[in-house]
Amino acid sequence: FLMKSRVNSCAVLSHLSKHCAISDKLADNEVLIDGIVDVCREFDNPIHTKCIEIICNLSRFPSNNASMARNETLVDTLVKCGKSKTLEDRIWAIRTFQNMASDSTSKVLLATGRILTLLSICSMRKDYDEQLAAVAALYNLSTEPGAVVPLTNTKNVVATLVHLAHNAISTPEIRQMACDALATIGLWLQTLAGSGTVPVGVPKVLLPSHQTTGWQRWD
Repeated sequence: FLMKSRVNSCAVLSHLSKHCAISDKLADNEVLIDGIVDVCREFDNPIHTKCIEIICNLSRFPSNNASMARNETLVDTLVKCGKSKTLEDRIWAIRTFQNMASDSTSKVLLATGRILTLLSICSMRKDYDEQLAAVAALYNLSTEPGAVVPLTNTKNVVATLVHLAHNAISTPEIRQMACDALATIGLWLQTLAGSGTVPVGVPKVLLPSHQTTGWQRWD
């Protein structure tokens, strides 16, 4: 009886989560969100995947993304679901990250090593929907200048984007987003270099200078 009740409740919430008009009310209910997240972590539960989908549906409403990105338990759960052996689990989790990463106030919070590593791994998988969501999430994060350091420091993130940008097998949409992300990261790095303070007495040069240096070289 209890399991049937849980399944029915999940079905109701699944339908409600697809209605924009009440999405904010659902996301603001901490007890409800905590309960759904708890089930998301029950990987053997038959309604586990559906609960991840509910979380993803709530992330479709832009005003929900800031609070969701600040829910550490929810974010941690999405990372775990993004590593699931079940494709559908991974797709819903990565799509949620994609939506949350579109929120301007949440990008720095989400640009962490474990999330970026997860997105890089999913970007290299074979399923198109999973790959598309992961690359889109990386692109969203790249538009935040405060995320440029973790993006460039996290292993394989830039290498993954370069690979996708030049891989003939990648779809045009994915290649374009990968190129856009690389160009955006490059822009932030160039901006950082150009805004540096030049010490007194050091001649100003246009950047990049393309000049090499060496130690006590003979002419």
